Amino acid sequence: MKKEESKIVIPEGHTLKTRRDFLSHGFITALSGFAAPGVLSFLSNRAYGADCAINEIVQGKTPVFILDLAGGANIPGSNVMVGGPGGQTDYLQTYKSLGLPDDMNPKNNNSFINEEFGLKFHSDSAFLRGMLSTTNITIRSKVDGGIFCSSSSDDTQNNPLNPTYWLYKAGAQGSLANLAGTRDSDSGGRSIVPMSSLNPQERPVSINRPEDALNLVNLGRINDIFNRDQAQRLLRSIERMSKRKLEKFNSLSLSDQIKNLVECGYIKSQDVLNQFSPDAVNAALDTDVQQVFGTLNTGVKRQTATMAKLLLDGYVGVATVSKGGYDYHNKTRSTGENRDFEVGEIIGQIFSLAARKRKNIMVYVLTDGGVAAREDIDNSNDGRGKYTWTGDSGQRSSAFMMIYRDSARPELRTGRRQIGHFKESGGVENSAMVTSNSSVNLAKAIVANYLSLHGEEADLSKIVGDNPFGADLDKYILMNRL
Repeated sequence: MKKEESKIVIPEGHTLKTRRDFLSHGFITALSGFAAPGVLSFLSNRAYGADCAINEIVQGKTPVFILDLAGGANIPGSNVMVGGPGGQTDYLQTYKSLGLPDDMNPKNNNSFINEEFGLKFHSDSAFLRGMLSTTNITIRSKVDGGIFCSSSSDDTQNNPLNPTYWLYKAGAQGSLANLAGTRDSDSGGRSIVPMSSLNPQERPVSINRPEDALNLVNLGRINDIFNRDQAQRLLRSIERMSKRKLEKFNSLSLSDQIKNLVECGYIKSQDVLNQFSPDAVNAALDTDVQQVFGTLNTGVKRQTATMAKLLLDGYVGVATVSKGGYDYHNKTRSTGENRDFEVGEIIGQIFSLAARKRKNIMVYVLTDGGVAAREDIDNSNDGRGKYTWTGDSGQRSSAFMMIYRDSARPELRTGRRQIGHFKESGGVENSAMVTSNSSVNLAKAIVANYLSLHGEEADLSKIVGDNPFGADLDKYILMNRL
């Protein structure tokens, strides 16, 4: 008589959402608690011993590193250069509210512009100085980017600036997890995602250090009880059983969401066992990481190095790193300069690691709101003779993206590196573009630009639900296909 099939029961009202939830919170762990003889006997059963198909490793498109500066950092003017309707070099009469004294205004002295990364920065930008400190000339020659002049609400997490789910849907996928972040939130960072983009099945895994990445390949107690071959056979059996179990429940209207979670989850778990190991995902053991980051002896280094490695090795598709301390309007300039230098260091290190691994990468930098200056010079060493930051100003916000292309500098679509523009008063012209006063449309523009890197911008409405740019889509796109 044929032995009755063993059953895997999905608990009623369960909260399992991701592959890691199934692997780490009881589904497989409970099975691994069986007595060894019974499981080994089960594994030898001919009904389950045959091999089954295993999905191929996900080959994602260009990975994306999102840097979420919490508190309302300065991006335009003192860092990335902004101008009027004519673009970055359509200089404003004054940049005082954006932190620059008149004697540092590039309109008065063009030597205050640096173009080594394609995208124009103020020559004394702290972002720029940080990037220069962690890159070489060759790396800089393979980078370009653009700035989006867009206002946002001050110092709040409620700006829907993070398009992480849409980027995943557009093809930024990983072989271990599609999305990752340093905060336990729906976005993985501080700023929220557009609500229409939210996909609970793909909620970012939380990673802050190399040890956290090891959880992506953790199979619980299976590895304690079985050898590699036995564990592989067990996971294959679970996959087959899960599929059969779900087929039986079709009449009960079991949702497609649950079916996808279980079927795809266990297929991926086999890929983990066959293709990856804890050493392979550990940033601290990666010689390229060691060359770029040195000893991972700070929280910032551990976060950045781990996320950059996971992205560039294809383990994760989109990673969000949230950095606090960017609400720096404390009536000094030195605090902001030091914080901004750290941002530049991070961006440069990401590009340097991409160069060592011969991979392309996109970096998107966002912040919640902005900051305004007053005409009070900070002449300290770190203040650098610039105006002090004194208050929040969402009208002086912006976001920017940069792309490292390993073969050569990315090609500009229209010659523009600025989307939207600033008024002479130093604030965003909110009526300039549909992204100028809409965080959701800004997020969609970032997705459009990501798609353009792969020649797929025509698919924008399939990814985000609509095309708010209409026939003017090209005006919002910076780069041609990589």
